[in-house]
Amino acid sequence: MAWLYRIATNVCLDMMRRNSRRATRMRSLAEAAIALAARDIRITMPPSPWCFDGAGEIRPLMAEAAAMGEWRLIPAGANRMPAAASYLRRPGDREFRALKLDVMRIEAGVIAEITTFNADLFPAFGLAPTL
Repeated sequence: MAWLYRIATNVCLDMMRRNSRRATRMRSLAEAAIALAARDIRITMPPSPWCFDGAGEIRPLMAEAAAMGEWRLIPAGANRMPAAASYLRRPGDREFRALKLDVMRIEAGVIAEITTFNADLFPAFGLAPTL
């Protein structure tokens, strides 16, 4: 089954930018993101058919993601929308490895939709394969 966690809206991205592209811990952002997500948030992961609707479906995905290891998020942008590059350091690994890119649609100050792409797109955004 797929995993997922929800990250920042504009507020979280602004915080990350203030830190000059420093990596940010996933757990605090995930907690903030749930609070800033629309109740009917939708998450998709093309080309996979998975679609998650509502904060209730997202919470278990975030818990599963948190159990995968330690995360670092880097602010990015795609198609004039905020995005976050996600890196994961699994237990026993020494590096944070590129895993996914989340592109967010923001409406009325909350995350309305997230489209998640795999790390194959990182080079197109000038993002490193590891941290």
